[in-house]
Amino acid sequence: MTDQKIYAIGFEEFILMMGLIGIEGYIIENPKEFQELFNNLIKDENIGMIIISLNLSEDDIQYLIEFKLNNIKPFVFYLPDILGRASDDQNVILSKILKSIGKIIS
Repeated sequence: MTDQKIYAIGFEEFILMMGLIGIEGYIIENPKEFQELFNNLIKDENIGMIIISLNLSEDDIQYLIEFKLNNIKPFVFYLPDILGRASDDQNVILSKILKSIGKIIS
């Protein structure tokens, strides 16, 4: 059995922070790069966890949700807006969760 690595994807500040604790990562400057990079990472059997701290489009978030529902490995952890780059109304994941449980967002 091989050791499983943790890999981070996100803004420069987040990747630098992860690097300080020894976690490899990739800085995303253009959100259009996300799906290609993510698809390459999930093919790597040495990666056991992917941490994402990036403002993603609704399509990218839906892609992540579908991936997480259909795959056990690698574990994907999404940290939306950890460094305050987006406003509250851009929290697509919260909107999807609240809609799925029947709550209305005001």
